[in-house]
Amino acid sequence: PQNVDRWLVNGGGDYINPSFTAASAEVEPTRVRFENCTDSHGLPIPCYSTSIIGNASIAWIKDHLEVHGSKTPFFAYVALKAPHLQDGPGFPMAIPAPWYQNATVGKEGAPRTPNYNASCPKHHWLVRQQSPLSTLESSKVDELYRSRLRSLLSVDDLVEETIHTLDDLGIIDSTYVIFTSDNGFRFGQFRMPEGKWSPYEHSLRVPFWIRGPGLAEGILRDDILGTHVDLMPTLLCLASGSEDGCIPSTMDGENLAPLLLNRSNLAAHRNVLLIEYMSGPVVRYQHIEDSYNNTFRGLRLIDPSLRAGFQNLKYIEFTDLREDWNFTKAPLEVELFNLDRDPFEMENIAPRVPAELLVQLRQMLRKLFACSGESCRGVSIFAPEEESSGQFRGSSSLHDIKLALGILDISS
Repeated sequence: PQNVDRWLVNGGGDYINPSFTAASAEVEPTRVRFENCTDSHGLPIPCYSTSIIGNASIAWIKDHLEVHGSKTPFFAYVALKAPHLQDGPGFPMAIPAPWYQNATVGKEGAPRTPNYNASCPKHHWLVRQQSPLSTLESSKVDELYRSRLRSLLSVDDLVEETIHTLDDLGIIDSTYVIFTSDNGFRFGQFRMPEGKWSPYEHSLRVPFWIRGPGLAEGILRDDILGTHVDLMPTLLCLASGSEDGCIPSTMDGENLAPLLLNRSNLAAHRNVLLIEYMSGPVVRYQHIEDSYNNTFRGLRLIDPSLRAGFQNLKYIEFTDLREDWNFTKAPLEVELFNLDRDPFEMENIAPRVPAELLVQLRQMLRKLFACSGESCRGVSIFAPEEESSGQFRGSSSLHDIKLALGILDISS
């Protein structure tokens, strides 16, 4: 790609003895297979994907500084297969490095959250048709959980070595480092043994750690609502040192730098995120876990300043990728969750909330789904409409809305 100096890509690939497409500036891409690796003593060992990517990334950082010096900025994107499955028949697992195959990662299996192996007949059909996890499937879910933890031990090594390298090169204090992931994961939630492909919190939430110049140490910011779309705008603005004109018109995301640097308050920041997904059929671990009509778009609303019942909502619309990939028709199914009351999304309250609330959520969703560039940054504040009479717009009273959202103490 233009302006990329070095490129090493395996498209998912294999954990052991992997092959990559490699390229550098003015050099045509070639296929490279790693199968002759040695340890620090020169003894042969299996080639492991995470280690290869880590070594290549650190080598490029060192090469860049040797050629250009420490004053020339650089961007390194290090993406790993771990802890994805090594796909195949039966019950595929993540593959740890040979030296971590028997590492102790705890005897407990996957977390038994309230929605683990739970039946939810008012959810999307993929959820409501799931059969209970068998004893074998539950044991395989736990085995998968431990295999992923073992594969992440090599990611820990890569992170540690990268930080040490930046420190040894004298640039740790002038470099921003971000650690995140592409998606969450389920381990038996709603009776689905594994995977992502869903609009629920266990699939949506990802880790996000950032360190660098101007950022306070050891601070947890759970009040900033952000997503991957914001990563590049934020990095570009941090690199430029500016808050204006640093986001290209082709990018939909927001610059989170002012919030991260405590130069702005949350009042003008978005309180709603767009969620969108499309794919196709997936059958694993003896369960149907994805389908064409699992294509969804949704809103994730978090705003403690809103009135009770509207502070932590999720609204989802489902359609069929083959018939309506751009959501021009009415949704096939709708879900709504009040996550303050129902953090594990066990109760879909969409069938019993007033239609006016769903209409407003749908209108906001359409705006975010259709926006582009700067227009996306102008529709990121959501406020439930309420008339001065205490009535929600339409015929339903605010009492009815609160009752539907489950925020009234009925006993009193």
